[in-house]
Amino acid sequence: MAAQCICTLLTTIWIFFEASWLGLGLRKTGAELRFKGVVQGVGFRPFLHNLAARHHLLGYVRNLGDAGVQVHIEGDCREVEGFIQELRTTSPPICQIRDLQVEDVDYSGRFHGFAIYPSDKQRSTFGSVIPPDIAICGQCTKEILDPTSRWYLYPFTCCASCGPRFTAIRELPYDRDRTNMTSFPMCPTCLTEYQNSRDRRFHAQGIACSSCGPHVKLYDRVGQPIESGRPLQNASRLLDEGAILGVKGIGGVHVAASAILDGPLDRIRARKGKPFQPFAVMSRDLGEIRGFAEFSDLEAQLLQDWTRPIVALRKSSGYCLSKLVAPNLDTVGVMLPYTGIHLLLTHFSRSKALVMTSGNITGIPMAITNEEAVGQLSDVVDYFLLHDREIVTRCDDSVIRVLGGVPTFIRRSRGYVPIPIEVPFTVESDAIGFGAELRVTGSILHKNHCYLTQHVGDVDNFEAVSFLRGAIYHLSDLVGISPKEAVIVHDAHPKYLSSRLAGDLAREWGTRVQSVQHHHAHAASLMAENMVPPDESMVVIVADGVGYGLDGDIWGGEVLVASYRDFERVGHLARQPMPGGDACTHFPLRMCASILSQHLDDSQVRAIILSRKGSGCLNEDDLNRLAAQIGSGVGVNWTSSTGRVLDAMAAGAGLCLERTYQGEPAMILEAAAGKGNPKAFSPSSNLIVNSGGIQTVDTSQLLLEALLAIDRIGFSNVCASFQRILSKALASIATEVARERGINRIGVSGGVAVNVNIVEAMREHIEGERFTFIQHRAVPPGDGGIALGQVVIAARGL
Repeated sequence: MAAQCICTLLTTIWIFFEASWLGLGLRKTGAELRFKGVVQGVGFRPFLHNLAARHHLLGYVRNLGDAGVQVHIEGDCREVEGFIQELRTTSPPICQIRDLQVEDVDYSGRFHGFAIYPSDKQRSTFGSVIPPDIAICGQCTKEILDPTSRWYLYPFTCCASCGPRFTAIRELPYDRDRTNMTSFPMCPTCLTEYQNSRDRRFHAQGIACSSCGPHVKLYDRVGQPIESGRPLQNASRLLDEGAILGVKGIGGVHVAASAILDGPLDRIRARKGKPFQPFAVMSRDLGEIRGFAEFSDLEAQLLQDWTRPIVALRKSSGYCLSKLVAPNLDTVGVMLPYTGIHLLLTHFSRSKALVMTSGNITGIPMAITNEEAVGQLSDVVDYFLLHDREIVTRCDDSVIRVLGGVPTFIRRSRGYVPIPIEVPFTVESDAIGFGAELRVTGSILHKNHCYLTQHVGDVDNFEAVSFLRGAIYHLSDLVGISPKEAVIVHDAHPKYLSSRLAGDLAREWGTRVQSVQHHHAHAASLMAENMVPPDESMVVIVADGVGYGLDGDIWGGEVLVASYRDFERVGHLARQPMPGGDACTHFPLRMCASILSQHLDDSQVRAIILSRKGSGCLNEDDLNRLAAQIGSGVGVNWTSSTGRVLDAMAAGAGLCLERTYQGEPAMILEAAAGKGNPKAFSPSSNLIVNSGGIQTVDTSQLLLEALLAIDRIGFSNVCASFQRILSKALASIATEVARERGINRIGVSGGVAVNVNIVEAMREHIEGERFTFIQHRAVPPGDGGIALGQVVIAARGL
């Protein structure tokens, strides 16, 4: 008995000391945690609340004014450590923790539970940002379509993990009263779910139902309401019957129509003055998409991702949509529903797809208010489907194309903005980029992150300038920087309105302003997003339509050796005349004649041009005037643009004689090339000429030989071969220079770098020569990514 007592005593003493030593619940402690990243508006506070409950911890969590999150926890030592350890491996799906700071604090014993505290407006750190708009989740989708759910057919259904964010938030921190939901007080039922820690709508700032939330209504074309107890069902019926609707979503207004009927699409094109520009379509699910387009596993994943971009897919052999959706192209832009409104429109429609194109007058930013929609689109649509929830921030759909297995942005906007892009160095001074003129985005570089604005579009009018200014101001507020303390950066072209805006704001703010050469910005953008170190150079092929060169020419087919600080032009396509300047971009047969004139006499040029199908847009007198203008040099610009060479080939092949939207001739050429053999013909001689240490590609000889080969081998084979030869010529210059300079990485940028055939031909040659091939992944290769390059160049020059 005594031995048993002694044993029990020793065991008790051991347990006591072991518990004290290991902290197994007898020692109390605390910790202060601060999170940076995408941590507000993604259900992070409810997640932390429930995680703390599982670990029996006390304290609080709250949002901060810098878009960060602060947590104070107290409890048993092991539980505190377990909480922190679990956070390092687990978080809500859309949450992105970029930095976690942990500070040990003493146990105070003043807390009696774990609570979500009211937000604090303090800005103590930087590096966090609000999330982008998040597509409707699977659970909310099921509830909307479930007749037994209280959310049945309610199009504004959302939870803590989905719904509008960027387009809904006025200011930080992210709380309901700082969003467009402040006008909709919660009903008792919604409030109960909002306060229930076991509900997935716990602290969901966008929670609403048919009793307390926004509502959608049908209107006629002049904005008069149409009495309807079933507006979405009736809207879908109208679409199926051939009506055109203006549909208000979360970032703007779409013009919608059935994608299987020619009639409404023909009317949209006539009313908007867009005879051939491709329209994006929306389908209810992948099964419907299979009826008209092909997609890989990666493309299926992109379609279903919470970002819900438009994905450019190849048309299938059984393509069943109207030929007016994407005329003359072999691809079609497709997206899945990302809001309850879109979900129900596609659910009730009998069409395999609905056209969803931007609701705007050409050149004017997309409408976001009901008044703007009616004012701008009453001559375009037959009806409006509008709601009473404000759109705080305009935001177009994003567009992606998969190139060689790499998702590549054509347009980066909804679903991705304002998530920042990490760059390979940290800066002390902020920089703000204003882009160029076409497909503009603005940018803010802070520390080691670049924040891009949403897609602004072409900045060539007052409305677009105002949009760009507002987008930069709004992003500055969200990121928490002062524009007056940043360097202002713009394109070197002196006549761009974005450059003028940058100069005006720099004078207003009293800050430094800097111009950056267009193609250097393209190269630096590619380098920065691929984390090329600041002390390294890279060879970059920049192929696009227009960029102001250092010599006053219009560049666009360039091989550069670039660093963030400077660049050297080591190769380019041959200089070609552009008589009448922009007239050559709108009527590419003029460009074709101009390029041929550098190798042929006037009579030979006339013979070739007048033999082209549809050459009626240039008669003999026109060609004589064109030749005289080139001879005199009056009104003639000079260009090395890849875009203009592709345009000339498209016109010479009879594919496109008048450009009606940006990139049209080159896009039609790419579609034609997709049906041909890229090795069908080769040039008769070497096209690369070395002049004064700079290598140039003789595009006049290439175009001439290609046009003469059409009758012999067919225009699809010629188009495919033409693209391949042009690509390999630029790639050959790049690999030769890289080998001479001891550079391993070669990349491609510029608007032409979304052409599948061209990018793959360059990759094949560059990797075949044992160099590393680099392409864009985080920003568009075209001008939508140029603002990133502008700010990193400016920052490295400070």
